[in-house]
Amino acid sequence: MRGGTLATLSAPVRSVLLATLTLLVAAPAAQAAVTVSIELAPDPLVVGDTATISGTVLSDGAPFAGQPVELDVRRYPFETPFEPLDTTATAADGTYSFEQMPQRNAQYRVIAGGVKSHRAHAYVFPATTLSFTPRSSRVIRLTQRYRVPKHVRLEQPTIFYVGKRGRATAPRVATAKLKRIRAGRYRSTATVRLPKSWHGRFRYASCFRYTFGSGMGNPRASCPKRFRF
Repeated sequence: MRGGTLATLSAPVRSVLLATLTLLVAAPAAQAAVTVSIELAPDPLVVGDTATISGTVLSDGAPFAGQPVELDVRRYPFETPFEPLDTTATAADGTYSFEQMPQRNAQYRVIAGGVKSHRAHAYVFPATTLSFTPRSSRVIRLTQRYRVPKHVRLEQPTIFYVGKRGRATAPRVATAKLKRIRAGRYRSTATVRLPKSWHGRFRYASCFRYTFGSGMGNPRASCPKRFRF
């Protein structure tokens, strides 16, 4: 029988080792901090525009590649919860992108890595066309045409601005009621007399406020007393 030396740990030392082992086994892995950004462009939108909803998903500040991303929408009049709309996956740099064509105001958000982004508001304005027709050397007729989804009704009048060419601003010169031409089509007109000193040289613009219940445009937007070009 070969000789040797046997050693036995004392009870206090065994307790310390056991406690250390228990802590190593029980300690949970640190979770990565996931952040999700979201942007919407263009802002604002006009009926018929395609909105690009994009952003970046990061994990501990680094790109989170190949991560599933869910796009949710909450449509005007915002009486229902968000609902899934589309899905994609992040690129190598952690970015994602969706394209949508909202017909009325909407809110969007994305979910990635169990984290929800903040809400991106899409304000969709009526498509408009502003034009003028000369009635005489000093009189013009301004016309603004509106295009909206067929079920949308507009009520707010059109405010017209006319100023001398070359000036940076123009005052309000007329306010005209809307006339419904057919479903989804409106028009307003105003006749304006130009000062003789302008020699027929002018510039013009228009503005309209949000119609309650239309879901078209920004309810907080207003029209200025003077239009700045």
